[in-house]
Amino acid sequence: MRIAPLASATLIALASHAAAAQADTRGATITLYSGDYETLAAGHGGVPAPGFALVRDTFDASLQRGNNEITRSGFPASIDSAAVQLLPQGSGVAVASQRFDFALADQDELLRRSIGKQITVVQAVGTAEKTYTGTLVAAGNGLTIADPSGGIRVLSNYSSFLLAQLPEGVSAQPTLRWNIASDRSGRETFALDYPTGGLAWRAEYLATVSGAGSDCRMDFDGAAQIVNRSGASFDDAAVTLVAGEPNVQRAGKTMAYDRMEMRAMAAAPAPEPQASGEYHAYTLPERVDLPDGSVQRATLLDGARDVRCTRRYETRSPMQYYRPGAPIIEPQFGATGTQPVQAMLAFDNDKASRLGMPLPAGRLRVYEAGASGNAFLGEAALDHTAAGRKVDVALGQAFDLQAERTQKELRLAEDRLSLTETIEIAVTNAKPEAATVRVLEALPRWSDWDIVESSVPSTRSDAQTVAFELPVPAGGKATVRYVVRYRWPASVKP
Repeated sequence: MRIAPLASATLIALASHAAAAQADTRGATITLYSGDYETLAAGHGGVPAPGFALVRDTFDASLQRGNNEITRSGFPASIDSAAVQLLPQGSGVAVASQRFDFALADQDELLRRSIGKQITVVQAVGTAEKTYTGTLVAAGNGLTIADPSGGIRVLSNYSSFLLAQLPEGVSAQPTLRWNIASDRSGRETFALDYPTGGLAWRAEYLATVSGAGSDCRMDFDGAAQIVNRSGASFDDAAVTLVAGEPNVQRAGKTMAYDRMEMRAMAAAPAPEPQASGEYHAYTLPERVDLPDGSVQRATLLDGARDVRCTRRYETRSPMQYYRPGAPIIEPQFGATGTQPVQAMLAFDNDKASRLGMPLPAGRLRVYEAGASGNAFLGEAALDHTAAGRKVDVALGQAFDLQAERTQKELRLAEDRLSLTETIEIAVTNAKPEAATVRVLEALPRWSDWDIVESSVPSTRSDAQTVAFELPVPAGGKATVRYVVRYRWPASVKP
């Protein structure tokens, strides 16, 4: 059996509904929440699609005194119909009921909904075609129709079919229908609010750095990338970007999306961040077009110049976040061997550093300024960062620096109430200039510890991490050696 695709083989004669209207998404107000950007931008989605946005449309409708029906279609495929609100803007008008008709899923669903309806089936016979008209009795393994003479005809294959109209409750597009009660005739303005998936945004930051160590300075720029895979286009929209991810219950089957159009806006002034409930909101100063299947770029913050920053190197031992339930006395516990040295960038998000604004989560790309052009240093994910907080990100592994960790000694006290461990970390520097490497050592054997000896001064980084600032000469090697003592009461058994 050959069933042709619905779009090319199904002919449906549609009668226009006097109250029907295509949803006009021009001039909508959209509040767009962060989260799910990567999924949508990569072309993966579902129904309902990832992402979350609140949309407000306004439109006028002609009403008669008494009962009226308003029908609008052309909504995003992932509209949350249960949360739709139609709000009359004048008095004397009330919404009596609301119904949502899903968009047609596929050809099989269309045929199933058409059982009992008249159908005309076209069947290819050699180079000719035959048509059969009757009432559709069954669909599956071909079509079964009852012809006007009372006979039953089974068509195991067919070229196309013709329906006089869409079955009840089936729409070519997602459609909302309202029964409206009005105490007068005339034009009425309505506000239509609804949440939908298929829209998301992410912050994109660009830092161009110069200088080394604490002499680092950078130019810092931020933009918003807005992806629309909702199934609807929004023209001339007023957009507010919210840095936050509210909990949204999702269900539905997965589907793929086609290619996207990449779009960029002309530079516009950056929006001022404002508090919005538990989140921060950024209202774009200019209206934008958000075509379906596109990524739009908008200015998020005005560029900050000559921002103070710090560049450093860092190496961490494994087991950074391990928290033991009892003292660990096994000698083989804890990794030894080579470990990478990461290039780090740190800066304070405060006014003194020429920033001091809420920074929504996003991607940070870092370049180093040079006479022959900028060199890419790396990128990192930036968490939501409030004003006044410190930003500290790893940009990638340093090629010319390498660390090696070795356990030199482990000694358990005779009373089995304490343990000392000697660790050595050697850092090799192949650079033509000296470098200072911050060595972070997790102390995971037990929560009560102290450093009893070290070749380099130590500082406590957190409850179970110690830090050493290790200067390493150019083309040379430096070593930090320390002894840590763990203690526990007699009531605690290793």
